[in-house]
Amino acid sequence: MEDKGIFGKIAAILPGLALMVGTLWVLRTWVEPWMANTVLFGQKGWLVKVLSLNYILLAIIVGMLYRNLLFGGKIPAWAEEGFRTTRLFIKSGVIMLGSLYTIQSLAKVGGIAILLIMTFVFGTIFFVMFLGRLMGMDRSLIGVMAAACGVCGVSAAVATSPAVKAKPSDVALVIATILGFGIMTMFVSPFVGKALQMSDYQFGAWVGTGILNSGQVLATCLAFNPTIAPGTAVAYGEIWNVVRVISIPFVVFFITMWFWRAEAQAEHLSLVGILKDKFPIFVIGFFGMTFLSSVGALGAEGSNTLHMMRDVMSWIFGIGLVGQGAYIDIREIKTAGGKPLKVGLAAGCLKYVVALLVIMFFVSKESSF
Repeated sequence: MEDKGIFGKIAAILPGLALMVGTLWVLRTWVEPWMANTVLFGQKGWLVKVLSLNYILLAIIVGMLYRNLLFGGKIPAWAEEGFRTTRLFIKSGVIMLGSLYTIQSLAKVGGIAILLIMTFVFGTIFFVMFLGRLMGMDRSLIGVMAAACGVCGVSAAVATSPAVKAKPSDVALVIATILGFGIMTMFVSPFVGKALQMSDYQFGAWVGTGILNSGQVLATCLAFNPTIAPGTAVAYGEIWNVVRVISIPFVVFFITMWFWRAEAQAEHLSLVGILKDKFPIFVIGFFGMTFLSSVGALGAEGSNTLHMMRDVMSWIFGIGLVGQGAYIDIREIKTAGGKPLKVGLAAGCLKYVVALLVIMFFVSKESSF
């Protein structure tokens, strides 16, 4: 592979990155204000109030339009390197989200919440294993699907795939299935949350538990309440999601042991190796930022530093979500048919609905931390 050098790599990134930044700038500067002031069906701002069309959802929709219409199904070479920075933007934003919490507030998440999250993670894994075997799915595909549905979608699927020797087509199939389900829940959830008059804490806890993909948890919370501050849906949803993400190494280890136990040619991976290779580094950054917030290094709530950080965060997430939309290929979702699609949708729907019922019946509107 040709070594482009640092300046060559930057030059390769710029066209795609400029398109993502420019798209978000247009959406936030022109489109969102226009929608907020437009009168439709006799109501000012109907598009925002009723359809929850803020710049977050618009960024994803425009990204999808880029790939599936403008680009003809594939990100072109001139924009590819720029769009590859999508995950960097999302992970950088999650690290900065750590500034919304303090160690004191994290402690208030409480053992019951952690127990609830872990119950949903491993309950979903066992359900996928049971249903997958019942339907005669390949064990590798069951393992990847179980990790994806149990934890947080793409990251867990990718982390588990080498341990269960999954084929690239299996991983693509699982990712297409969970992203397709996630897209549906991403647009439906804000309506459900507002119809049920859920509080920000209830909505964040539900979405952080019931939606499969980390980026979609973020987008859904911001669609419900675009404000980035302590006590908002995105603050609660992300902390529940981070607790879930932390379980990835343990889920990978558990599924690996399940897979290899039945294999004639066992090739065991050590727990230390899995923890070393699979643990998401950005989670460490998230807690590092939380530590700085806890000791007051970022200033008091309402300070100029925190205000600037949250403004930067909203742009980082917006740019990343334009890119995330561009990685949603409608054709891949259509090909995710058959048994994997049925198992993935069954697990996703069950987790989504049960999480909603548990939150509505057992979590008070006044709950917070």
